[in-house]
Amino acid sequence: MNRWIGFLLLIIPLLLTPACSKLNGQDVTTPDNSGNSGERTPLDEDSTGDGEENRADSSGDPEKTKADSDEEHGDIQNPAMMDYFLPDGSKVHYKGLGNEYAEIDMQVFHPYEDIVMTYEDNGGSLIRKLFKVEEDKIIKLDEEHVDTESNAPSIAEIKQMERQGIYLQKPFEKGASFEHWTVVDTDASVDTPYQKFDHAIVIEEKGNDYVNRRYFVEGFGEVKRESVMKGENDEEFTITSIMESVKQPH
Repeated sequence: MNRWIGFLLLIIPLLLTPACSKLNGQDVTTPDNSGNSGERTPLDEDSTGDGEENRADSSGDPEKTKADSDEEHGDIQNPAMMDYFLPDGSKVHYKGLGNEYAEIDMQVFHPYEDIVMTYEDNGGSLIRKLFKVEEDKIIKLDEEHVDTESNAPSIAEIKQMERQGIYLQKPFEKGASFEHWTVVDTDASVDTPYQKFDHAIVIEEKGNDYVNRRYFVEGFGEVKRESVMKGENDEEFTITSIMESVKQPH
């Protein structure tokens, strides 16, 4: 039983999220970053909260999927790392399976040129994450539980942050690894309630009694995350968060 509790404590932070949270009694769609020092922030562009929710049918829409590869088998053609996040102001809902905290609402903001901020709300906790996008990798700078959405940290504050790990890194080649993660597929097909994705990159982290996987698609970012744990008598327990809807600003 202690092993199960330990695994759940490890996995639950991966399955936390936000959208439609409240700030001063009103729905928050864009944090107020007016306190930042002149740099572009989510507030600099007037966000009305409008946007068109796109729930794709099973056939998929070529304009909403990554461009077809020029080579066979969906070989990755050196995409920009920023393409593994949705655009500024996007909202995503992930359907949850296997755990009450697996259902996630996420909001994505691009407060500065190479910084991405997300809020994830799983109905019980709100987590803010900050990422720095470099040419060949995405670095996670910060992850913390917060009460409400708020200003993005200033550039000076961000510069003082110590990186917490690598979120995604090139090369996108099967067998390539970074930190505790290994690229296990670069041409996976992923069926989601939102649409079917092809050419997904799958990274995997393995422990003695668990496996974590993340599925990334160019133009959408993380479309699926799952954790598989072994309990007593080698019984497997799977927690999955999978993309169900996307709402992007006009």
